[in-house]
Amino acid sequence: MKQGILIMGYGTRKGNLVEVLESTARRIRAMTDYEVAVGYFRVSSPTIKEALESLVDKGVERVALVPYYVAEGKLTHFMMPEKIDMPGYAEFAELEVKGKKIMAYKAQAFNFDPVVTDIICDKISAMGGTKDSGVMVLGHGTLDESLMNRTVIQRNAERLSARGYKHVAYAFNEFCEPSIHDAMKKLADEGVKEIVCIPLFIAMGLHLGDEIPEQLGIPSYSEGGMVEFEGKKIQIKYTRPLEDDPRLTELVVRKAVEFLERWPCAFSSWMPPTEGRYCPAGTSVPGTR
Repeated sequence: MKQGILIMGYGTRKGNLVEVLESTARRIRAMTDYEVAVGYFRVSSPTIKEALESLVDKGVERVALVPYYVAEGKLTHFMMPEKIDMPGYAEFAELEVKGKKIMAYKAQAFNFDPVVTDIICDKISAMGGTKDSGVMVLGHGTLDESLMNRTVIQRNAERLSARGYKHVAYAFNEFCEPSIHDAMKKLADEGVKEIVCIPLFIAMGLHLGDEIPEQLGIPSYSEGGMVEFEGKKIQIKYTRPLEDDPRLTELVVRKAVEFLERWPCAFSSWMPPTEGRYCPAGTSVPGTR
């Protein structure tokens, strides 16, 4: 049975999201035997539906839908699956695509996976930051009632503190508190001379290029600069977002493999018990080379 991975992204008018997801897809094609496609919720092409149809045209009968997204929310739970007539908040579904029946599984976004914290630490180091530097983890913010985006940003900040970073704050571009100004004040009051700001976003775009730099007091689309905040001079170091870090590629594959190579376990709750579905411990992952 042919299997595939559909990477789902939001879409962009001004940013490098398409390049990020296409780079990720190329890596997965190189490291696995799966058919891989990328689809977008809005603006960018192909759409999620068109991408799924392209996989079916290649003979895929079982597909893992993986949102390349920082945190779960209404978009990933309901609005993206809706584009392919998958029930909202469903984890598994049998779908009819171009007259063919396929099995689909929707994985979770990156959420609390510790690899994200590892990437943040590497970005701090790449900017010359140390555990004595000020660190600000930046999130988009959310209106979703689950507040998952806020919780993921907060959790990563807490992990940095647990790893020994002495001056850590988190902030949001909009919708949630604390604000960037509040986080700047917290760190300035702690006496830091530099702040490494890490945007926990997927790709560059208007938020990261214009809106957040304006709030930080640095030039648009820059890596930072010296700013004056409440009479104190502070060096701002502004990193790139998560983008196509190879560890995220591995995370996407891991999320897909949980279904594609171990699907009998995943479906055991509703498939006939006579099918003998089980998942042996220590099984290999035949989809990877």
